[in-house]
Amino acid sequence: MPLIDISRPLHSAMPHWPGDAPTRLQMNARIADGHACNVGQLNLSLHNGTHADAPWHYDDHGAKIDAVKLSHYLGACRVIDARQHSMLAPDLLSGLSPGDTTRLLFRTDAWSDPAVFPSTWPLLTGEMPARLAALGVRLIGLDVPSVDPLQSRELPMHHALGRAGILILENLDLRAAEPGDYELIALPLKVSGGDAAPVRAVLRTPA
Repeated sequence: MPLIDISRPLHSAMPHWPGDAPTRLQMNARIADGHACNVGQLNLSLHNGTHADAPWHYDDHGAKIDAVKLSHYLGACRVIDARQHSMLAPDLLSGLSPGDTTRLLFRTDAWSDPAVFPSTWPLLTGEMPARLAALGVRLIGLDVPSVDPLQSRELPMHHALGRAGILILENLDLRAAEPGDYELIALPLKVSGGDAAPVRAVLRTPA
């Protein structure tokens, strides 16, 4: 079955959250310079590129990323078409019934230039966490930098989703994923004590 890569590439020129650490990839050894092998070094914030937020990111009593069950990031999911929507509201969920899926990805296409960090993006409405929880959703993913706005300091939507028992994937690239049902494979790196972790996220079309 074909795979659709929904991860953003990590590289030194990639945009990052303003004020956070940039991504730096450098070569410490090169075969071309006479070394036996090529050896690279990567430095980055855990929130750069496609990543999974741990509950500890916004809640000091929440689980750290290495303690979150991997099963949440692997299995059936649905891509929701949220293009042309300025807000992510319950009407986007009108075709879902409880138990249909525990994972939803919202395709907004709002991050139009991958070389420039956006200043605004579609946000979930306040009713969404409870509605998602009522449907049995336990993980959502978005193709934008955060479930909260750029200027937010208190992260109300992170907290609301956390209270609803819903995990968060951010910075997905869903441009090649048509709305519909898939298998999600998005395992976070095992960063001991981490508040987040990079993810290589892919979708697989069901047989």
